[in-house]
Amino acid sequence: MKNADINFKENTAFSVEFDDVYFNTNKPQNESEHVFVSAINEIWEKQDSFIVAEAGFGAGLNFLTLCKRFKNTDKKLHFVSIEGYPLSKQNLQDIYNKLGIFKRLSKDLISVYPPSTKGIHRIEFKENIILDLCFGDINEVLKELDFKADIWFLDGFSPKKNPKMWSMEVFDEISKLTKENGIIRSYSCSKPVRDGLSNFGFNLQLRAGYGKKRQMSHAVFKAQQNKEEKDIWFQRIEIDSKKAKDVLIIGAGVAGCVSAYKLKNSGFNVTIAEKRDKIAQNGSGNHCGILMPLITKPDVNLGKMHKNAFLQAVRFYKKTMNKQEINFSGCAEYAYDETLVQRYFLNDDSIFEFYKDEKPYPYVLIKDGAYARPRKLCKKASKNIDIKFNFEYKSHKHLKNGKINVKFKNNNTIKTDILIFTTGSESVEIFKNLPISFVRGQVTHIKPILDNKIPLSAKGYITPAVDDIQVIGATYARNESNNKATDVDNEENINKISEFVDTKNIKIQGARVGYRSYSSDRFPIIGNLHDENFYKEKYKDLFWTKHKGSIIKPKYQNNVFINIAHGSRGLCTAVLGANIISDLILNRPLCIEKSLFNELHPARFLIRQLKKGKL
Repeated sequence: MKNADINFKENTAFSVEFDDVYFNTNKPQNESEHVFVSAINEIWEKQDSFIVAEAGFGAGLNFLTLCKRFKNTDKKLHFVSIEGYPLSKQNLQDIYNKLGIFKRLSKDLISVYPPSTKGIHRIEFKENIILDLCFGDINEVLKELDFKADIWFLDGFSPKKNPKMWSMEVFDEISKLTKENGIIRSYSCSKPVRDGLSNFGFNLQLRAGYGKKRQMSHAVFKAQQNKEEKDIWFQRIEIDSKKAKDVLIIGAGVAGCVSAYKLKNSGFNVTIAEKRDKIAQNGSGNHCGILMPLITKPDVNLGKMHKNAFLQAVRFYKKTMNKQEINFSGCAEYAYDETLVQRYFLNDDSIFEFYKDEKPYPYVLIKDGAYARPRKLCKKASKNIDIKFNFEYKSHKHLKNGKINVKFKNNNTIKTDILIFTTGSESVEIFKNLPISFVRGQVTHIKPILDNKIPLSAKGYITPAVDDIQVIGATYARNESNNKATDVDNEENINKISEFVDTKNIKIQGARVGYRSYSSDRFPIIGNLHDENFYKEKYKDLFWTKHKGSIIKPKYQNNVFINIAHGSRGLCTAVLGANIISDLILNRPLCIEKSLFNELHPARFLIRQLKKGKL
């Protein structure tokens, strides 16, 4: 998407698009404190964690001013900000150099500032501060958010210059994203602002403004009655995470180990139960794997989900892993037919670079693509986690005291508050009502034959040499079970890379078989596990009412979650799954657009059947 076009007038940043300044005074941090950040003083003593949302991130001045308030405290901040015209990193640096403030904090912000890609960018800014930067048109973005804010900052360009941001539609959506008694602050008290607030349930006060501005807006939200909601069957429920301390994760692959890492860092007591005698023994056990998103046409939800997942994975691995676990070399995805050429050419996103005239095919360079050592990555992520080996899941039952009693085939039991399944291909047997299949994949280990510094992917793929082995692959055999590597599959893998190397000179050093799981629609399955009987009973009339809303909220298996069906790109989507489940458990804003969250929801297949009248 397009970066903001700015210049400077007497050291003040000026927007060319909106013909307006970013800051109104020569001490904008003081104005930010007075108009916006001081709102938190009104609720500071009442709670330990806060959701603050903002319309108009700009240079992030309000965010950095608020960060100072949380420094050296145990309180947590989740800051969600919308920006339709993101600044470039260079613009940010120039602005803070000229302002001469927040030298350290601005450097920290610039170091993690995301590419100008539409969507939600989850940034773990400090141990107690999360920043979700939402790039895109405010009318589109607001519909994709999912939280109830304690405080809103309305800090876009003035209503005269940017009327789109101050429309009645915007105030309507903001009201849906504000908790009862939530606060809104704005420097503006013009008529569009006053009307928007009063029309959608806010009690407005005009308070003393800052500097030359006589007044500013302070408003408090009074909750409205329940209304019919579209797609209410995908609505999340609030979880009492203060009472839930123990987490049990079934499965020690990438999805399980990353989920364990995330929840351990959030203060939970985490245990992993693994059916085998080591971690990462199934689909996550390859010698070398590739981190890259699935590239689709730009507006396809599957591709949008993969792009979001990829960027989250890049940030997580860069923050937590070293080169021995993952190497951010970039990777090349070749367009070996005309359909792929058109698809890759249309992806003009800043995270890709398209080379149309290259041989043997045009290709897209995925700039932050990487090759990884999945088993080493799992070991590092689970380093401080209690892992119980030879624990194969059998069943679980909710007890009257709220605990979940989990039985294993070795006759052991574990009681836990929260249960998470990250069971890969074994999910087929555990979740028989979900449309999941498993796929047998064989990779081939060869003596290094090509001096490629980055992974190359076309009909097949070849990784750079690691420990004198290059990995090529992989076969795809749905619902086929055969743990023994075959010569036929090695030949298939070799033939698939014939565009890159002279296959006559390949020397096979070994092979490995693993299994991965796929859903019927190719999206992973991530979220709170639904109560199937409740859905069938309460939403049985969906065939007749599928275009209407409902007031019947869904019911889930209490504190049971799944993070499965990641297919061949689990290095990418497993991190997304871990973040989504953490968001649900901790009642945080979602790290992905609500429409994409719905596409990942475990109940989506059941809802589709109900809408078609098949149940």
